[in-house]
Amino acid sequence: MRLLLDGLWQISPLTDLSIPQDDITFPAPLSSKLPDTLSEEQIAEQEWHLMHDIEVDDAMLACPFVELVVAGVDYFAEVRLNGVAVFDCDGSQEEYRKDIRPYMQPGRNRFEILFLEEEEGLLLEEDMDEPLSSLTIAKLDSRMGIWQAPYLQFVRNVKLDQVVTEQIWHHGGGCEFKVDVIYQTLKAGLVSASIKFDGMTLVMPIDVRAEHTGVVFQVEAPIVFNVDKPNPKHLYQLEVELDGQKESSFVALNPASCVSNFLR
Repeated sequence: MRLLLDGLWQISPLTDLSIPQDDITFPAPLSSKLPDTLSEEQIAEQEWHLMHDIEVDDAMLACPFVELVVAGVDYFAEVRLNGVAVFDCDGSQEEYRKDIRPYMQPGRNRFEILFLEEEEGLLLEEDMDEPLSSLTIAKLDSRMGIWQAPYLQFVRNVKLDQVVTEQIWHHGGGCEFKVDVIYQTLKAGLVSASIKFDGMTLVMPIDVRAEHTGVVFQVEAPIVFNVDKPNPKHLYQLEVELDGQKESSFVALNPASCVSNFLR
């Protein structure tokens, strides 16, 4: 089960307390609910507090794994649940995931996103495995805001860890498209993975003693995607569903792209 946190979030200033509070829904820039006298530059220079409450019942708490997914955050932000900081959005990932089940409680639960001034890291750049520049994701929008609604992913039995794809091209024509679903069993149960590609859906029972399952799709007359003249109509859609978790992506078939790709 997926629960969108797309209701009203209270937005409050942390720097200039004279700015009035308001409610906002995402995706949106903060400026959509702030006074017109504030420029985007002035908004980005200040610190902001976003707050959203939900009611958690016994059915939600019965799930052993509850993942909070936050994406579309281009500025440094700290994410909290019930006063506990669970992770930072620091520009190193396109989306951030965290199991928040240990921090949940019956009744009202409060989610907070704080846009703060980023503190200087303790590690020098030369001490890191990768240069800082390679860890920065391109911004979706120059305005401060949240460009995808956060959501909770409730998992009862099997957690989807990764989807790996590979193209296997034949010299005589045609290709095979291999899809591997990597998972982690949380609780035994009758669960299956649904894998849909090019209009064909295959359902694979999950062996809770294993860690992955996979299928191979035969593509007799593949449409080769031209990277020099890209045409969205030449893309194939891949959809994977496992225990309420869904991943979807468009795939470009090309003999030069036989290496594995990861959806998560």
